[in-house]
Amino acid sequence: MNHMPQLLCLPGFFAMWLFGAISLSAFAQHPARSSLPLLDDLRFERGFKVWSPVPGKKTEQAKIVPNEDDPSVIPAWGLAQWHSRFTLANAERELLPDGRIRFRDGAKAVTFFPPGHDIDISFALNGSTEYRGKASKRGDPWPHLLADRKLLAHPNVGEMASLPLRIRYRLKKAEVLRPDGFDPRRHTAQFVFYLTVQNRNRQSDGFGDYYWFGVPLYDARYRIPKAHKAVDKGSDRKPATGKFIFNPGGERYTAQSAHDGDWVKINKDLASLIREGLETAWENGFLQDSRNPADYRLMAMNTGWEVTGPLDVEMELAELRLSVVTAEETGRDK
Repeated sequence: MNHMPQLLCLPGFFAMWLFGAISLSAFAQHPARSSLPLLDDLRFERGFKVWSPVPGKKTEQAKIVPNEDDPSVIPAWGLAQWHSRFTLANAERELLPDGRIRFRDGAKAVTFFPPGHDIDISFALNGSTEYRGKASKRGDPWPHLLADRKLLAHPNVGEMASLPLRIRYRLKKAEVLRPDGFDPRRHTAQFVFYLTVQNRNRQSDGFGDYYWFGVPLYDARYRIPKAHKAVDKGSDRKPATGKFIFNPGGERYTAQSAHDGDWVKINKDLASLIREGLETAWENGFLQDSRNPADYRLMAMNTGWEVTGPLDVEMELAELRLSVVTAEETGRDK
């Protein structure tokens, strides 16, 4: 987000010369703004640690790195593939004729685009392969393909002036297989972006509790993804976190639809929505041990596919940015 320059943020001596009798103490009453990036390796050039498909904990199986010439590279990202029947840990590095580098395991693929390209990466998941051409049953687990990571910093929700998110994405492929038992209300492919908002005040009874904040980028069922504000429920075959999910609906971010196959751009300040998510969680009986926004911080994120039926999909991403802007007092003695 762009902010108008503040005239009172002039160097001290010049300000004294210009305004004469105005004391420096007056300047301390006016906030300056400091912007801090929350993500790096924005083109995914350092690759991924590949987590085991077995849910419950993150177990590293391998690394997939586009630049194989530098074995010292430490990936900034994790790659979650929960409940998949396949693993990208076994994928071979493919150099394509146009310079793209692809890793695929038979059902999923990650493709890195070369420097200078207007696409950074793509994620593909073939639900028809994962489900063996059949329709999943209610309560069945579903495969994921998510880029995840901890944030570089963990801003306090109560102190955020703004939280600008920018992302550009395009649906490259969306094919639906409709076998017997296919239910268009339940069988879908969703491309998501989530942040965890967690109580990090060790003096609070609610320390460690959190909610999921969602930015819905695509849902095969709807041109604009619907709002979802409910507990993360599971089944005996698909464990869940039991935490509150606050997804305010796609219309809060953009009027564009990924269904059209064109680039969709989101450039949105999330700060007020993060606080709205807290309020909604409290109203629904969650996070009851603390109603102080200052106890909560942004901790981690993930983005990618969750596919609950036999749909074959691919999404291209570019220009992912997430930063926080906080208000700071100026004019203090150092």
